[in-house]
Amino acid sequence: MLRRSWDRVLVLLVSLAGLWPFATGLLRGEVPGQKELPIDGGHGLYIYALVGDALTGHGSFLQTQAMWFPTGRPFLLAVQNVVDAVAAQPFLVALGPQLGLAVFAAGVLVSNGLAGGWLGEQVGGRGWAGPAAASVLALCPYVWGEEQTGRITQTLLAPMVIAVGYAWRASERGKGGVGAGVWLGVAGLGYWFYGVFGAAVVAAVILGGMVERREAWRRLAGQLWLAAGISLLVAAPFAAFSAASWGEMAGLGVKQDPIPNATRLLGGLYWLPHPRIVAYIPQLLYLVGLVAGFGRPRGRPVALLVVTALLCMTALGETVTVGHTHVPTPLWLLKQLPGFSRFWWPHRALAGATVALAALAALAVSRGGWGRGVAALGLVVSVAQGVGVPGALSSWRVPERPAFVDRLPEGAVLFLPMLDPEAGKVRFAEWVWHRRPMVNGMSMWDEYLWPQTWAKWAEGEPLVSALLTVERSRPHGRRKPNPNGVAAETPTVAAEVPSLSPDAAHRLAVQGVGSVVADMQRTPAASLALVTAAAGEPTCDPARRFCWWALQ
Repeated sequence: MLRRSWDRVLVLLVSLAGLWPFATGLLRGEVPGQKELPIDGGHGLYIYALVGDALTGHGSFLQTQAMWFPTGRPFLLAVQNVVDAVAAQPFLVALGPQLGLAVFAAGVLVSNGLAGGWLGEQVGGRGWAGPAAASVLALCPYVWGEEQTGRITQTLLAPMVIAVGYAWRASERGKGGVGAGVWLGVAGLGYWFYGVFGAAVVAAVILGGMVERREAWRRLAGQLWLAAGISLLVAAPFAAFSAASWGEMAGLGVKQDPIPNATRLLGGLYWLPHPRIVAYIPQLLYLVGLVAGFGRPRGRPVALLVVTALLCMTALGETVTVGHTHVPTPLWLLKQLPGFSRFWWPHRALAGATVALAALAALAVSRGGWGRGVAALGLVVSVAQGVGVPGALSSWRVPERPAFVDRLPEGAVLFLPMLDPEAGKVRFAEWVWHRRPMVNGMSMWDEYLWPQTWAKWAEGEPLVSALLTVERSRPHGRRKPNPNGVAAETPTVAAEVPSLSPDAAHRLAVQGVGSVVADMQRTPAASLALVTAAAGEPTCDPARRFCWWALQ
């Protein structure tokens, strides 16, 4: 039995090996991500909890006031991606937010390799094809980079991989378009742009099959249309809701991408230390794919090589410079379409490229002759390049239940500082313990992401407006805490902040804001003085780490 299944056992082992950069933290029950600041881990944990509340009837799938209180947000504009959040719920319920999130994150990484093994079998049959594709997807620097920033959603490549596997089956047998469409739709629900990149790879496979089997092109064209139609049908509820609420999507007015591009396609033989800049495709993988194009049939290998090149160009941004000329990339074309103006992460096109290269690797090692040995050697060297450089990556722990939560009055909470990334993301991670509506919003320090309705409300609330004025007057980026408990930059209230009306705190209380809570190590002294003047002396924990004012 083992002799017949050695390839699948190897796929499982390779898939488990993909956990190695996070193994130390996972064994401690910690969550993959940056220890110093769980970049998007805090937001991810919050989104999972928000989806859990909606599923159990404690929240709405249409509108949520869990952040940006009191105006709130349309639910899917706050959450946007629900597949991984829904899949994580059994783990969170059974194991709690700490261990449950760690186990789920590990499971997602392993699922990529297992899906790759299945894809390899569809492409090259039993034998080395499955382990080859699994190694590309399980030992993937791009995925590790997304995991290291706490973005579990973007590590979930398995639905896209399965969609491509069904597309290969459709190109071989004329059946499989339904499966390709369903899983492509799921990939899009998991992360909308993965649906787009997956569609490019699915189309490449079926179109390549049409070139190879010209006598069956009508049947294969039907499979392509079937896959497209079903994927759109699966994603239709999400797409319709998003389209109806699109005017409330934050950041639509941004003309230039506000996020630096993390892609490093050239020079991939070294590992850049910053976790945001680990997204590269080892060039040797493309060379492995080239080997697949030397045999026959050539239609699908050539189509996959072309789509990989286009996706890698997309990952470089809207243009690439050739000499002194700026050449538009496919991303420039995508940006002209509705809904793509907010695609600020071009490096994620590498997810689609990785899936295409996994299929090519499986095809290359499944062929006989000299190409098989060359491809196998190239695959080993390429994977070793990605495995050998990152070392053990850090992990983080979900914050413990804050002691002040049980002492707060009913109502929404306004956390201070409002525009500090380090404090903000921890406060969102802590939401799993108290579930109180928050005046704060995700990524609040990036004002282009503020909903216009909330921004207008904040401008009209004297206390909120004054607090924002204080924090805007200092470089509120990644400011280290002050051990003395007062922020180093302390603009005077009289010089920087307008005087408050006597009813400033009462106005917030009437609208349902129950308390203001300040992280004393990070909140500007002027902000503390403002709230004290409006709401009286605060209550503090014994270490004066947090102080809070009851507004009710």
